[in-house]
Amino acid sequence: MDFNITAEDEALLLRIREHLQAGNRPREDELVAELGDDVRAQVRSLGRRGWLVVRPVPGGLVYVEGLSPLAESALSNRRDVGDA
Repeated sequence: MDFNITAEDEALLLRIREHLQAGNRPREDELVAELGDDVRAQVRSLGRRGWLVVRPVPGGLVYVEGLSPLAESALSNRRDVGDA
């Protein structure tokens, strides 16, 4: 588990959490359409590093099944970002 994330990673985690709370498990192509091409590598990196739970779909893409417990905890402890 890599405990270090950038501000961009944190912003993406917050956006993904919004999707998940709305009942959407976003595919990486949906996130790319919404946020740009850089998100593809970012999603996969966060998955490899243990911040996201990602699952493969046909065509070589992945979808985000959820945030890891660590990510949930880290985001819930933030008082100056997100749900304020």
